[in-house]
This record gives sequence, structure tokens and C-alpha cells, in this order.
Amino acid sequence: MLESEKENERDAHQGPRFKYCSRIRADMRFDVSTWYETDVSGTLELMKSFVEGVERQAAESARQYEQHKETAVEECDEGSYLVERFQGLDNQTWASLKTIFEEYFPSLQRRSAFLTLWAMFENELNKLCDRYQNERCLRISASDLAGTGIDQSTRYLEKVAGLDLQKSSSKEWQRIVKMKNLRNVVIHRDGSLRDRDSDQVKSALAYIKETDTLSNQDTEIGVEKGFLSHVLDTFRSYFKLIGDAIKKEQESFSQNPSQSVLPTTIKKGRT
Repeated sequence: MLESEKENERDAHQGPRFKYCSRIRADMRFDVSTWYETDVSGTLELMKSFVEGVERQAAESARQYEQHKETAVEECDEGSYLVERFQGLDNQTWASLKTIFEEYFPSLQRRSAFLTLWAMFENELNKLCDRYQNERCLRISASDLAGTGIDQSTRYLEKVAGLDLQKSSSKEWQRIVKMKNLRNVVIHRDGSLRDRDSDQVKSALAYIKETDTLSNQDTEIGVEKGFLSHVLDTFRSYFKLIGDAIKKEQESFSQNPSQSVLPTTIKKGRT
């Protein structure tokens, strides 16, 4: 029986799921050099559409308020006063419905979207670590190293995969570090900036001060139009930097595989 016939028979016996997984593993072995083009660019395109959708929703929130708010004059012992209502809220309980629907709610939407963008960034880095581990048949995975999140994945890409990620010189990486702190304030403090003695909050306030599309919104992080696009552009630029580093590393590896970083040089949990 020909080898191709043997493969067809084996695939038929093991079913379509096996064949699908086999194709994925084959892709994992050959796509690392074109990681940005084949993996990340499509995700970035989706996230761009996502950001545009969030901004449309934020604009629609303000438009709905202006068009459909209800106003009425009510009487009391002290005289008459104007009451404004919209979506179950009124200006007798809340100082300014206009601020809520045109600034606060849109900011909450953007804060949530920011976390989605950050999760995408982390996930793509983790997937790249997995790609390298599979392609090079490395025994060490990113989870074996110290740290969490992007600190752990980029450490793996530097020390195990041998990529030059330019952390000390890249402007994109410096912005990403500030974004990471902002993300942590949103996650762990619900965006509150009240604890001015906290180093985390101090760093967030400094980043807000230097960023036109962020604000201190009544002791909370305010996210304005343009910030999500700025975040996505930063991620895109850094992904491109990584893509270039991959190509350089792949070229070096193909010329002299024995000189690549070996997993035995890394101690689990201590790097």
C-alpha cells in the first residue's frame, strides 16, 4: 500500500476531528515566521471593527438621551421645578443626566472594551509562546516561568524563543507598561482613583495627565473617544516589532540551529 493510501486509511479510521487537529499542528510548525501576517493581522482587523462599534454605541447613547429624555414641571410646597427623566433615572436623584449619558456611560463602555483589547493582546502573546514550544519541541512552556500575563509571555519569548523584543528601547513597550497599570486599576479598583497614596493610582494619574483621551472623571478613570484606537495602534505596532524579531530569529536559527536558545538554560519558576 502506498504511503499516501496508508495516511488516508489512518485519517478515515481516526475521523475528521483528528484530521483537523493534524492540519492545525502542521500550521503551528510552519506559520511562526509569518505569525503577524497569518495570525495577528486578522485579529487586529476584527478588533478595529469592534472599537468602531463601541464608539457608535457610545454616540448612540448620547443621541438617545437628547432625543428621548422626558421633562415635566412638578409642583411642591416650595414652588415648581423641572424634572428630567430617562431610562429609569431622574435629575432629582442624580445631579446631571446629561453627564451620565454623554460622558459616564460611554466611558464605562470604553473601559470594558479596553479590557477586551488587553485580553486579546495577552492571548496573542500566549499563543505565540505555544507556537514556539510546538515548533521547536521545547520542554519548557511559558507557564513554567515566573510572572504572569504579558510579563511571563514576553520573558518566554525573549529567554526561550530568543526574540529581541526591545523592551528597553521600544516606545510601544513603554506605553504598554503604562496601559497595563491602567488595566490593573480598572480590574482591581473598578477604575477608582481615590487612593492617592497608592503607587498604582499615582502611576495611573500620571498616565492620565499625559494622555489626551483619558481623564480623571470624578475620582474615576474616564476613557474618551480615541483612546481605544490609540491602544489598538500601539498593540499593532508592537506586534509588527515582534513579527520582525521572529523573522530575524528564524533566519539565524535556520543558519545555525545549534546556536539557538536551549530550554536547558532556563530554570523553571526562577527566571
